[in-house]
Amino acid sequence: MIAARPLGPADVAIWRALRAEGVRLFPDAFLPSRAEVASVPEEQDVRQLAQGGRFAVFADQDPVGIAALRPEMFERARHRASVGPFYVAPCAQGTGAADALMTALVDHARGLGIWQLELGVAERNQRAIAFYERHGFRREGRWPNAIITDDGPQHDWFYLCELPRPARN
Repeated sequence: MIAARPLGPADVAIWRALRAEGVRLFPDAFLPSRAEVASVPEEQDVRQLAQGGRFAVFADQDPVGIAALRPEMFERARHRASVGPFYVAPCAQGTGAADALMTALVDHARGLGIWQLELGVAERNQRAIAFYERHGFRREGRWPNAIITDDGPQHDWFYLCELPRPARN
């Protein structure tokens, strides 16, 4: 059974393990390097998990993916949130795990009154691009030189998804 749920401070080991795995297996899909991820103090991750917006997806009882929704903090931008990281382990890709994780993020965003989701995706990551487009994201622009790797500059596409706007009171 595939199920996604919010993570809290007690889930820090799940968050840290899957984030490290994602950066190790797909370094071009993450902004931080392996060394930067490894250097994040556990207390910092605990604080972020306590703030909410972090999710995991499970295949039976095994955690197989993570995602985060990072709302904008300024009043005039509170309708927006960034998605990322978003990672599903190779063993769970194609099982519906990513769909469950995205559904959890979207439901959470709607609960917060957020109606615009934004993310960056590597130009050459066709599988992720197809996934995001299937979930209603549309390409809005290009981020040249989004990250610099040993292979040189890597470019991202900027994607956004507009959710139904909440009714005004």
